[in-house]
Amino acid sequence: MKIGEKIRTIFPKEKDIPEGCSLKPPIKQDVYLVNGALRHWDGPTQEVLSPVCVWESSHLVQKIIGDYPLLTERESLNVLNAAVSAYNHGRGAWPTMSVGDRIDHVQEFVYRMKEKRDEVVNLLMWEVGKSLKDSEKEFDRTIEYMKSTFWPLSVPVL
Repeated sequence: MKIGEKIRTIFPKEKDIPEGCSLKPPIKQDVYLVNGALRHWDGPTQEVLSPVCVWESSHLVQKIIGDYPLLTERESLNVLNAAVSAYNHGRGAWPTMSVGDRIDHVQEFVYRMKEKRDEVVNLLMWEVGKSLKDSEKEFDRTIEYMKSTFWPLSVPVL
């Protein structure tokens, strides 16, 4: 089989992608996090393209996953300074928080992350080209790792 013929068989046609696996509308990331608050961004953004191509008519197209802010030096330094201040040489809120309180925060994060499973799995498929099965395994493995790392034996697992 010639290379051109092989490429035609590797990438799907849009209509052949199962409904649950199709790429959702592009994610417009127009906020960034600083000092625990989301700030709106009106500046330039960087488009994110999937490495997975799709046949549209007679040509291959990279699907657009979304975009993210291209912060300037000023905003980037504000974010960095906020992180340095929050850490406060090991005397910030997180490093001085009790282990139990940190576990509570991580448990809450895992609970919320599990609510986004389908969305994250879909993005894994389109961002890194993993299969549905492999993306589901990676998500579930990550959740299990977090549970085994952050849940003491005496605390019930969510």
